[in-house]
Amino acid sequence: MRDFVILGSSIVNPPPNPSSQPRHTIKPHNSSLSKLPSLSPRKNSTTLLQTPLILKQFETVLHDAVDSDLNAELLANAVLMGIKGRNFRIVIDSLNKLQGIGNGISLSTQFDESAMSVIAKECSFMVTSGHIQESVELMEVLSRYQLSIGELVQPSDIIKRCVLNRKPNLAVRYASLLPQAHILFCSIISGFGKSRDLVSALKAYDAMKKNLKRPNMYIYRAIIDVCGLCGDFMKSRYIYEDLLNQKITPNIYVFNSLMNANAHDISYTLNLYQNMQKVGLKPDMTSYNILLKACCVAGRVDLAQDMYKELKHLESIGQLKLDVFTYSTIIKVFADAKLWQMALKIKHDMLLAGVSLNTVAWSSLINACAHAGLVEQAIQLFEEMLLSGCEPNTQCFNIILHACVEGCQYDRAFRFFYSWKGNKTLVSFGESHNSNAEEGGMDSVTTTVPKGISSSHIMSFTERFPFKPTTSTYNTLLKACGTNYYHAKALINEMKTVGLSPNQISWSILINICGGSENVEGAIEILRTMIDAGVKPDVVAYTTAIKVCVESKNFTKALTLYEEMKSYETQPNLVTYNTLLRARSKYGSLREVQQCLAIYQDMRKAGYKPNDYYLEELIEEWCEGVIQDNEEYEVEFSSSKKPEIERPESLLLEKIAAHLLKRVADILAIDVQGLSKVEARLVILAVLRMIKENYAFGHSVNDDILIIIGATKADESPAKEILEVQEAVIKLLRNELGLEALPAKTRFAPSDSPKLQNTKENALPTTMVFHTRRPAVLQRLKVTKQSLHRWLQRRVSVK
Repeated sequence: MRDFVILGSSIVNPPPNPSSQPRHTIKPHNSSLSKLPSLSPRKNSTTLLQTPLILKQFETVLHDAVDSDLNAELLANAVLMGIKGRNFRIVIDSLNKLQGIGNGISLSTQFDESAMSVIAKECSFMVTSGHIQESVELMEVLSRYQLSIGELVQPSDIIKRCVLNRKPNLAVRYASLLPQAHILFCSIISGFGKSRDLVSALKAYDAMKKNLKRPNMYIYRAIIDVCGLCGDFMKSRYIYEDLLNQKITPNIYVFNSLMNANAHDISYTLNLYQNMQKVGLKPDMTSYNILLKACCVAGRVDLAQDMYKELKHLESIGQLKLDVFTYSTIIKVFADAKLWQMALKIKHDMLLAGVSLNTVAWSSLINACAHAGLVEQAIQLFEEMLLSGCEPNTQCFNIILHACVEGCQYDRAFRFFYSWKGNKTLVSFGESHNSNAEEGGMDSVTTTVPKGISSSHIMSFTERFPFKPTTSTYNTLLKACGTNYYHAKALINEMKTVGLSPNQISWSILINICGGSENVEGAIEILRTMIDAGVKPDVVAYTTAIKVCVESKNFTKALTLYEEMKSYETQPNLVTYNTLLRARSKYGSLREVQQCLAIYQDMRKAGYKPNDYYLEELIEEWCEGVIQDNEEYEVEFSSSKKPEIERPESLLLEKIAAHLLKRVADILAIDVQGLSKVEARLVILAVLRMIKENYAFGHSVNDDILIIIGATKADESPAKEILEVQEAVIKLLRNELGLEALPAKTRFAPSDSPKLQNTKENALPTTMVFHTRRPAVLQRLKVTKQSLHRWLQRRVSVK
């Protein structure tokens, strides 16, 4: 057995015995080489001197180089021994020292086939062991000595390692050494693109541009494709603009890649289509397919129809031939728009043109009918797909199940699922089975078999196409469980058995099923189980659980979940806010109003537009509770009597929230500026309702309350709107509530801050003017604390 000696970080194989191994063509013939010690290993000895031996060889070579007498055989021998001993760094450094002196030497003439095989083996070892940096450096230095490095290692192996280690510049350095560099450049960019590493792909692209003597459309197309694959369409546009700035005209393939990367922006895609024609390029079938894809993404059915007509015309005059991708895309456009009849017409055109439908086309047709609620039509298309020999994928099966569930044919969905899963078919897809109709509250469904479809044919076709359920499959079936929690739980367990993990949608559906049976505790428990399973509840899961609590009249638990989701940094959506705000039909306490107002303010801050009218009605009902015992006074300004369309948009709820979210001791002024008389009434009643409830808990009012009606300029009469609001407020306070309301004025300069002080003075003297500009005058009313105490005591006694 051969001995292996570890020298530093290298594993060294002792050289073979010359008598037992084939010799290479290097023969020592000079005095320098003849002075080298023997390389044959002795029995029971080690090769500790191998590294010093190689160093000695390279010292001799370097000495000869200084004397301008570099010997090719000696250099080849040293290189071979260094590579065989895996002293790669010594070889690299030594050959680099000879740069400029030995560049004319060709090592390829010094190595026979056996030596090249040894070098290739050791270079492959370098690559597979992860020494990619040294591998490329060795290739570079060997190429300078005219050694054919393309035969040493598979270029794809080095490129894969560079991609894996995110070394774009190193990959470009290696590719530049080979004659097929332009092809390898595309492979490098594509490799980083498949890894979704756009940054490295762009670095490689920039490095490649320095090695290009003329524009390379393959590379431009590859980097644009990677931009589209990584979802950075703006980078693709920058590359396109850079080409235009360099006066480089892209070819049709670059334009197609650019349109495909920007297919989500139909206006930009159409602009590229026009630019393509301006530079004299004729769009091909790929160009039109990408345009149809852009129409599909944008939902532009009208544009897709016009383009389809144009394509049919071009096909009629023989300029192009529509392919399966064209038909499939236009079918998907109509299917997504739920225009199933037009989608079926395209299918007819497709068959007349002799183009067979592919899986995408069949799936889109089935999906179009399923979305339209045409369960029988969808199943018939599925059977036609099987008869045509087209292999359905799992998505096709899922679409059929979804169609059954949307059509409330739950029993049928389960029968299809278990027959497909077991590679067994029923007598016919259309046959009615009632045996499972009573399970889980599912209704039986009677259907008919489409004419001309043989049950035996369907069975034979279906058995050829295995069905592998996905998480989406089970999520669809969970919806078919209705309110049967135990059936749904069994499906969750079955998912785990087949190796699938329930996702957020699965848990949300299960929570909703608990809500259907008013099982609040079960819904909360599922939410906790979801977290324990390592699945972070999303906004849908939390909103579903909140909805269950709201429908069960457990608003406290709903608020707890709302605060919990915010603590987990899960942002509520519009459905979440509306579910909470609509949870109450009336308010019973100040705390409930404060809770809803806080949710309302969160909703506004999040950028959602709440239904102010609905919330105002509830608050109005709560506010009017302070005068519900004063039946002798007619409520004249009821905001609920005014239609929603006629109500002015105002800061009513913000005004109410600003007062009600404060402590009662902080309420020294009620600001109704800018509000209508109806809205001013609600704000004042809301504050009084808060004061009343807090008074019952021992909080008293220790000062007068000022009501700010509006501001006017000095020496000018108040505006008509201000007078109307003031009159309405006085009537409310005096006539309906029996409070003492007195007029009060104050004067301040425009530069002063209108901060209200807790003083007993009603107004500043009109002579106290200290500013050159005219001050403003606040129109105010004062509700005395004595009348407030009498009113509160009266209300308590009535209560």
